[in-house]
Amino acid sequence: MSDTPFSDSTSSTADVVTAVDFTGTTLTLTKQAGDDLTTTISSSPQVVTGLTYNAENDDKLKLTQSAGQGSYEVTIPSGALPFAFAQTDDTEIIDDVDYSQPDGSLAGAQITQLSQTITPTSSSQKVAIHLTLFGEWASYPYECAVILERKIGSGTATLIQPQNAGSRMAIGAGWAITVASGNYSTPELLNLVYVDSPDTTDTITYTPRVVARTERNFYLNRSLNDGNSDSHERAFSTMTLECKD
Repeated sequence: MSDTPFSDSTSSTADVVTAVDFTGTTLTLTKQAGDDLTTTISSSPQVVTGLTYNAENDDKLKLTQSAGQGSYEVTIPSGALPFAFAQTDDTEIIDDVDYSQPDGSLAGAQITQLSQTITPTSSSQKVAIHLTLFGEWASYPYECAVILERKIGSGTATLIQPQNAGSRMAIGAGWAITVASGNYSTPELLNLVYVDSPDTTDTITYTPRVVARTERNFYLNRSLNDGNSDSHERAFSTMTLECKD
């Protein structure tokens, strides 16, 4: 073959190859910017009889050999890491949230609207979690918190909590307290960033759980007093998950 065997020898930063196909003696490179490249390759001796790659389909490079030697497939990584997010403006009253459950179940109550799954592509990857919650507690927000629940595959759900807490509340994050007077509402905001090391390539489900030292209600994405006026607020709550190498 010559130094520039393709039908179009020009190249630029726009010449991104999205597909490779080799059938018979013709090798075709499909470019994102158009003007596909083709060239003829000698079929003697014919060892490789086919080569296909489609980045927009399954990102697999497949090489087919002659003389019954079979074919091989290699996955070309796209470069993107797993990512998931949930966002809700639902308003909900979560009843009787309690840190110490008498029946031995997990502390507090789930915010199911923010439950999300993610599947690491390597067991060495970390999962960066960012959670923001808006709402108002029925009373004493300084005795309230959030804890992350983690479930790997079909296993048992557990809580992500700091070690060596003793008899203290072992939580993920607490609430920023707002103060107001008169008939104005006093919603609270929570912000949590946590980097998990799950050591798995199985699917992981993360769910925030709101907890309080003693039973009380939490009002999600709204204030306790929710009259239809500009002295009361409504907002969004969000959770994002992102795998990091």
